[in-house]
Amino acid sequence: MTNAKTVVILGAGWAGLPLAHKLLKYTSSKTALKVILVSPNSHFFWNVAATRGLIPGIIPDTSMFIPIATGFEHYPVDTFEFVLGRATVIQSSSNSVTILANSGENRTFHYHHLVIATGSSIASGLPLKPIGTHEETLTAWHELQARVSSARDIVIAGAGPTGVEVAGELAAKFGKLKKVTLIMNGDFPLESSKDLLPSVRTTLDKDLQKLGVKLIRKTRVKEVSIGNDGTTQLLILDNGSKVVADLFLPLHGIQLNNTFIPDNFLDSQGNVNLDGNMRVVGTENVWAIGDVSNAGPKQLTVTDGQIIYLADALDAALTTKGPVAPYQPVSKTMIFLSLGKKYATGQIGSWRLWGILVSYIKGRNLFVDTADGYVSGKHLRHAAM
Repeated sequence: MTNAKTVVILGAGWAGLPLAHKLLKYTSSKTALKVILVSPNSHFFWNVAATRGLIPGIIPDTSMFIPIATGFEHYPVDTFEFVLGRATVIQSSSNSVTILANSGENRTFHYHHLVIATGSSIASGLPLKPIGTHEETLTAWHELQARVSSARDIVIAGAGPTGVEVAGELAAKFGKLKKVTLIMNGDFPLESSKDLLPSVRTTLDKDLQKLGVKLIRKTRVKEVSIGNDGTTQLLILDNGSKVVADLFLPLHGIQLNNTFIPDNFLDSQGNVNLDGNMRVVGTENVWAIGDVSNAGPKQLTVTDGQIIYLADALDAALTTKGPVAPYQPVSKTMIFLSLGKKYATGQIGSWRLWGILVSYIKGRNLFVDTADGYVSGKHLRHAAM
């Protein structure tokens, strides 16, 4: 498309993929536009269901991994390009980004606007988020499922949302067939989550115990080694005690996918540093969204608001209709936690949600039935701009 304005989006996850759809649906009708979406993954990983999907036979691969390119086939071919690869260098002075394609070749793309939406990974490298290409993630996913199937003693470190849900899902499925242990830093699950009601923490604590999860409190794993039998793992805790596990799942902490980003784009914590309009500080046409940025809490529940804002801001920049008001980060606490299909809890603002409501909305199938529509752009929030 000649004279088209090019927007390059790095990352096709929960933020980058729907942002591409919004620009193609609404902005491309106002100005000549080409969207280039870059990701090492050919498939979208519906990892909101990974806490249950890691149990073999529960959720099929076809529901967990949805082809990305297929979801964009209804757009004119000259308005969209999907590039399998990962960014290695951003040159803001020349408005270019270098991509190492999955095929091994280096490609350079010039942009009018660049969006960094590369997200984060589990710090331990466990495949509850993408770990590389689709093939690499799928292989690691199947290996994890096999280990879950064979393990008798499963120990989880980290009582954040992911650790709590994994412990609950495993205990709900296997009951007394497997021993599930959750090691937490504090006295209660999610103790480090700001603005969370004490009643939400105590509800989680009680429900985990009802499911048979053993809770080890106020400690953390200090050292991991192979047990005397050569197969189990010996966990040494900082309180001096020892725990033996067939399968150890460290689910605390995330690692930002930021290794290719210039240092002057980052804040002291490694987040992409944004101004009030979600632009990278010191730039005019580089933006960021989602976990990799400092736009707000690194929670899926705040992503919709970021997508809506950035789509509007880019629309304004591309159509020269004028600046938009500064982004207002979500200040309301929103969290929904399911522990299998029976137990659940959550919070919106200062209200603790009834467990039966969260179970119905989330716990039944972890939104798997909406995955295809999300990846194809049919389920966009606040679609009209």
